[in-house]
Amino acid sequence: MRINRRFLAFCRTIHIYLTMFGLLVLLGFGITGFTINHEDWLAATRPKVNEAEGKTPADLIAKKDSRQLVGYLRQTFHISAALVSYDDLDERLSAGFKSPGEIWEVEIDKSSGKTTVHAEQFNWVAVINNLHRGRYSGSAWSWVIDISAALIVLACITGIVMWLALPKRLKLGTTFLFLGTLAVLLTYLILVPGSDVK
Repeated sequence: MRINRRFLAFCRTIHIYLTMFGLLVLLGFGITGFTINHEDWLAATRPKVNEAEGKTPADLIAKKDSRQLVGYLRQTFHISAALVSYDDLDERLSAGFKSPGEIWEVEIDKSSGKTTVHAEQFNWVAVINNLHRGRYSGSAWSWVIDISAALIVLACITGIVMWLALPKRLKLGTTFLFLGTLAVLLTYLILVPGSDVK
């Protein structure tokens, strides 16, 4: 297949620099692909659990100002995770916080101010797994994942263009591409439970 030399040079330049720019991202996704698949081996599903108690001031509860109350909880119990839930119920207040490595559940008894805190802290494997999934990581990290995905796809496309420009290797490359695709499809259709969807 004949490809315009300027276009080929452009693809080569893009491929080289995108690969270098995204090398750490590719390495990270490669490592977390393994760690996600073996979370039990790496203790990523067994958090360290901490329980704590305190007392929220009655005047703060009476204000019914969720922002001030959440700020008080953060400062008092050293919570840095993002707020994911806040419920003002008849007899109690509850707040939930989550980050890639932590889960916090806080309950406040309105009448007494008694505050109970349940915290789960996960190891670094769980943190990188959740970053890979985009779980509890916020909108900024979601953009990182989207941009990384686009860079990886673009690097693959420019790599294919460069491969098509090598006639001596085209036949062998096409064979390996076909065999690799076939192996993945057969693995899914034959070995993956529930893949025989009708």
